[in-house]
Amino acid sequence: MTTQKIVLTPELEAYLVRHYKNTKNDVLMAKLGLKFSTFHRIVRKLGLKKTKQFMHKCQKECADAAKESHLKNGTYPPKGYVIPRSEEFRYRKGESLKARIGTRRWNNAHRKAAEKRRATFREEKARAWFGLPQRTDLRVKQQPLQKIKDRCYLKRRGYVLDEENIIAYWTRETKRATRLEAQPRRYYIFKQHPTL
Repeated sequence: MTTQKIVLTPELEAYLVRHYKNTKNDVLMAKLGLKFSTFHRIVRKLGLKKTKQFMHKCQKECADAAKESHLKNGTYPPKGYVIPRSEEFRYRKGESLKARIGTRRWNNAHRKAAEKRRATFREEKARAWFGLPQRTDLRVKQQPLQKIKDRCYLKRRGYVLDEENIIAYWTRETKRATRLEAQPRRYYIFKQHPTL
């Protein structure tokens, strides 16, 4: 069984564009004879949005209707109503969180937060090191400073760098850095270029 995609005529589409900003969706869906999902698909495609004034008006209508319902059903709290035992748990004027929860709990919370941040930082540093996208906005040094220096130095001397496989190839034009090549592998493996 195949379903047919509903497409509005140019006249109905123009009507929707003209009235969408200041008309409720239920009214428009009834007028156009569309179901919820179809209506919202078309609206997304056309990039339509409600005006701020219309949204404020709808919110006020909802708040007024809720208040009227509460008053009618007797669920609206009377003036001066205080939630039972709320005074015990309310912040007092000038009271800090540290004074409220106690020094021991305050220090424990700070210690846990610091441990969590350090663990997150280590994870982000590892992700950056292996070339994976970061999950947070923490600023981590993506590569050691010495590796950056080595890379610039090798490029100046004419090495062809394969960053993905961490290989530095030399060619006929390369001024060989024999001392650096003789060292145990630090950041790059040195090889002759395959074209030679």
